[in-house]
Amino acid sequence: MKKKFCQLILFALVLMTAGTVFAAKESPDQLRAKLNDMSRQVLERMYQKYPSAERAMQKVYGYCTISASSVKWGFLGDDRGRGVAVNNQTGERIYVKMKEISLGVNFGAKEYDLLFVILNKEAWDKFVSGNIKFGTEVSAQAYDGVSGNTFAEASIVADGVWVYQLDKKGLAVELTFKGAKISPYKNLN
Repeated sequence: MKKKFCQLILFALVLMTAGTVFAAKESPDQLRAKLNDMSRQVLERMYQKYPSAERAMQKVYGYCTISASSVKWGFLGDDRGRGVAVNNQTGERIYVKMKEISLGVNFGAKEYDLLFVILNKEAWDKFVSGNIKFGTEVSAQAYDGVSGNTFAEASIVADGVWVYQLDKKGLAVELTFKGAKISPYKNLN
């Protein structure tokens, strides 16, 4: 059992490394097209799982979709993702990358999608500038207090920012403290 678990972790590390190498060979236009398609797929999956998200998304300032993967081993965990932030007011698209480190009890590997709901201009400006960092999450069900939208099953990650998470595949056991940073791709924006 332990040997199979170690093989799973090693396989996940190889896949993540290979994905990074292949992604580096894409042109900026190809990568933007790939991220736009990925964003559409993330939204479809999120709306199936969280129908309230689709209704709420129509009235928020902006959103960001990220597809990510993680490898957890021992006391360290590493998550990486990439995606698109969309300003619903202007139509602007900002291509972003995510890096997350976790410390604590970590075992496993998984792929998952994130949908960040951005409620106002101030939160948008912090989010797309790379000046937003996330720590531990607080799960809650609440109303946004402005338009009556509910973000049931979402977590508050920063002032004016909520996130939905949908695991795609893999298994990870975590009892950790996390820190994440989302920043724009310089060569895509």
